[in-house]
Amino acid sequence: MLKPLQPVAMRQKGFRAIISTLLLACFAAFAFVRPACAADASSNTGLSDAQARQLISVLSNDSQRQQFLTTLQNLVKAQQNTKHTSLLTMARDNLTEFGERALQQLHVLHQNIIDFGAIGPWLGAVLHDAALQKTIAHIALRVLIMLAVSFVLLYSVRLVLRPLRRRINRMAKEHNKKVFQNAARKLRKANADAEGLAQHATDEATSAKTTSSHDDAESVQATLEESLRHQGALTQLMLCLRRAPYALAWAGLELLAIVMFPLVTLLMEVLDPAPTPQSDHALWSITWLVGIGLGLWVILLRIFLAPEAPWLRLSILHDRTANFIFRYLRHIGYIIAWGFAALDVIATMSVPSPVLHGLQKLLILVVHFLLAVMIIRSRGIVRRACQLVGANNRHLQSLMSVIAKGWWIVALFFDGALWLVWAADIAGGYQLILQLFVRTIIALVIVRVVSILIYGGLERFMRALNDWNLNGETLARIRRYYPAATAIIRIIMAVITILALAIAWGAPVYLLMGQNTLGPRIFQAALTILVALIIGVVAWEVANVTIEHHIRRLDAQEGRDTKIRVARLQTLTPMFRILFLLILAVIIGLTVLSQLGIDTGPLIASASIFGVALGFGSQKLVQDFISGIFLLLENALTVGDAVTLNGTYGVIERLSLRSVHVRANDGSINIFSFSSLSQVTNYNRDFSRAMILATVDIESDTDQVAAILVEIGKEMRHEAPYKDLILADFDLWGVSAIGTSSVSVKGVYPTTNAGRWTVEWEFNRRMKKRFEEHGIQYPREVVDIQGAALERFITNAAPSGETPQPPQH
Repeated sequence: MLKPLQPVAMRQKGFRAIISTLLLACFAAFAFVRPACAADASSNTGLSDAQARQLISVLSNDSQRQQFLTTLQNLVKAQQNTKHTSLLTMARDNLTEFGERALQQLHVLHQNIIDFGAIGPWLGAVLHDAALQKTIAHIALRVLIMLAVSFVLLYSVRLVLRPLRRRINRMAKEHNKKVFQNAARKLRKANADAEGLAQHATDEATSAKTTSSHDDAESVQATLEESLRHQGALTQLMLCLRRAPYALAWAGLELLAIVMFPLVTLLMEVLDPAPTPQSDHALWSITWLVGIGLGLWVILLRIFLAPEAPWLRLSILHDRTANFIFRYLRHIGYIIAWGFAALDVIATMSVPSPVLHGLQKLLILVVHFLLAVMIIRSRGIVRRACQLVGANNRHLQSLMSVIAKGWWIVALFFDGALWLVWAADIAGGYQLILQLFVRTIIALVIVRVVSILIYGGLERFMRALNDWNLNGETLARIRRYYPAATAIIRIIMAVITILALAIAWGAPVYLLMGQNTLGPRIFQAALTILVALIIGVVAWEVANVTIEHHIRRLDAQEGRDTKIRVARLQTLTPMFRILFLLILAVIIGLTVLSQLGIDTGPLIASASIFGVALGFGSQKLVQDFISGIFLLLENALTVGDAVTLNGTYGVIERLSLRSVHVRANDGSINIFSFSSLSQVTNYNRDFSRAMILATVDIESDTDQVAAILVEIGKEMRHEAPYKDLILADFDLWGVSAIGTSSVSVKGVYPTTNAGRWTVEWEFNRRMKKRFEEHGIQYPREVVDIQGAALERFITNAAPSGETPQPPQH
């Protein structure tokens, strides 16, 4: 943690020293390891005399030796370049190294700031040294007596002076009320005078009827308003000054109570039978720090803040703000006074100096922590104050807005940095804090300018889309990625901000941006992944826009073939999107994994083996998929077709990769897998035929029946509701069947796919009407009864009272 706070020259010297030490260590390691390696090599490889002489000759020749070294260096570089190191491994190694360095720096900082190692021996000395125990008991007893007597006298004096304090408080409250009434009366009078002057100026402007007169009236009104504003502030200041006598009188009464601390200390010095310098030092430390110092601090806070008595307050602050500041500043005063008094007391007890310094730094750390809490809790108060200042002065609105948002960050930085510099005793630390602050401001300003340029460019691009003559759907698709683009830019700006602050704070960023380091790998991987995602998104959107544009263009055309093509495209589009999305996901996923340093070769091989195993285990699914692909490519089924699948009639509502969903006439949904379709009947291909079948009595005139059918066909051919559904004239086929009691006449009507049932049902309705008009009878059912059934029929049909006769044979 101390390294970023050191000056640049010191860091460079330290870095050179570290490098030199490492080089010396490497040379020493090579010097010790080399003989052992040579011995192992000689024992394992066993160089021959000829090879040894050749090696000596190569090393003796300067050019050959240089060539040999160049070859070895190239081999080392090639091995380093071919060595596969994943990005995750590099990140883990760098984080591990950073963690180890941070722990080392924290350990050093802990030793420099807080060192309690000497407290153990001191406690041991206290336990074994009777004289030291007596000294500690002597000091502690006198300190307790002094505190007890001082606080008793303090509260006794306050109790005696309470009536006087109440009287001063009441007089100050009444005086403050009168002063407020007088000030309000003067302000109302000033407002009335201002209104009169403004009205007078307006009357003069109206009578003169000139523009210059009107401008003079406005300037007079503005001047009066400004005067009233300044008069209000001056009135508040005068109110505070008029409270001073009562506030000082109240403070004087408090001083009488504070005097009890030095009075008790003097009495104890006089009456102490065995005084020591240590006990006197402890008593006077408490007197000056707790009695006089803390007492005066609280008195000053009550004079200028007075949270319980605003009529004694000598500052222009609201009650809430005054109470907030008083509470935190009083706590800070208590901590400092009692803390340093306790440190002075234990210092007289022979506590080691390092322990005292550590406790002192901890005490100041608590004070800084309380200041940090105060800074965080006061953000609302400062924000309202900045808004008030910005409302009164339009030129300062932007500056006040920036201050309201970021002042607490700066305050927290200085709060922590000042304690760290003081506690660690860093040479030139305060100057370095100022330099870091200035560098941070410059870095943040640069980052802010860059962010404004990037976000402004994105906004201009989104606005420029309106001038590109794109349709509404394409614009909606592009604008749909605006939140994602904003999020990516936000991440990029966060990274840039971190790098800018690291550079401004003097962090060794170059260690991350060198060759074969983590920085370039992360940048390259992030850039590649981002480009892959952008290309994938662009390809996906271009494919969707192209398909939808083609479907809209075909749908705008007229013709039965184009409608069929549109239905076919709408059926195949979901499958194409799923396949295309799967391909893009696989490609982008492999790209991301490869950029993260994960070897995708074994992954692809494992996926292939898993795919084969999955194929064997899911042959039915594969069969459904393949069957569906061929059925759809052959245009056998499309959404909206009226079909009969495996004996079930209905309308296709949905097609997936492996099944077809058919809505039957009763409303039920039927799902068939493609591989189970043994028979497919599609009623929506090219054209349909309304089958007309007239079955009449055997004695009817078939020529008359045929004439009626042809007549009905001619009527419907030219009627408005049906002429668009009929493709050609009625085709009479003739007598199709003759039975024992019936004869059938058959014909067909060529219709569109959607008009088959409408035409057929209307034709049958008219045919029945015409047959009734012409007296054409439908066939009657003939029952052939023989044997026992005939006897039962005769018995049941005989009149009552007659005995049926048996049949004659």
